[in-house]
Amino acid sequence: MFTMVRLLVVASLLSTALAAPALVWKNNNNKAVHDAEGVHVGRLLSSHAGSTDESSLASVLFSIDRAADGQEALSAITPQLEAVAKKEPSVTHYHVWGSDSRKTLSREARNSVTKGEHVLELDLNDFKKKLSNFKDDQVLRKSNTVVVHISANTPAKDIDATVSAAIDHSAVNTVILTALRGVEEVKQERTFRRMTQKKEKAPSRRRLDEEGDEEENNNNNDDDNSGTYYVHMTPNIFAGILFTLFFAMIANIGISCMGMISNSDVYVSKMPSVGREA
Repeated sequence: MFTMVRLLVVASLLSTALAAPALVWKNNNNKAVHDAEGVHVGRLLSSHAGSTDESSLASVLFSIDRAADGQEALSAITPQLEAVAKKEPSVTHYHVWGSDSRKTLSREARNSVTKGEHVLELDLNDFKKKLSNFKDDQVLRKSNTVVVHISANTPAKDIDATVSAAIDHSAVNTVILTALRGVEEVKQERTFRRMTQKKEKAPSRRRLDEEGDEEENNNNNDDDNSGTYYVHMTPNIFAGILFTLFFAMIANIGISCMGMISNSDVYVSKMPSVGREA
């Protein structure tokens, strides 16, 4: 139990700095795995989804809404989940991203199942009633994945009892406990995504030949463009423009000089004597 409590405390601390954690319990799996790398919630659901008969559920996902201050709520109620703390999870994911809202979480859940499999969305009270009457509930028995949306105002003891009951239920293969990510983290990710897209769509300009050759010969450099300057034309184009202007000026001077050539305007019938031309 002490190991489980310490594990939940560490997950709570990491969730405030990174993202919402996710605790996974599997039937007949006593090996504990810790995943410190980020995992998308869709991939998390896909890894635990599978075809089952009507006697069992492939996975049940408990998702806690954000707190009133916009922060992720799982870390705040973790110390109050006494019954859950006694059950060591099979897999602990410290960084789960993609759970931005109920809508996105539902979409990822539907995308994680194959054609013909069903995803059922419930609140905590409805799931508790259906789970207690699992054998007679045809809707729940035909579902492959169940997404349970939990309000942040729900008492911790109710969450603790329902999640613990789902873990102990023989018909549930996998139980996942996570929460929606904080508002600030979602905003930061969207801002970073927009900046990345703008950088990819930025129009390219012609660089100096020396810079272009140097860039082609060094493909391992990073994408830092600080200190890089762009010009509107290359030296070759500028030299061609100067040569055109110079050629036009010389041609104009030559034509003007040829136009200044003139001959005598007076003609006589008798040529002057030799030596008297002047």
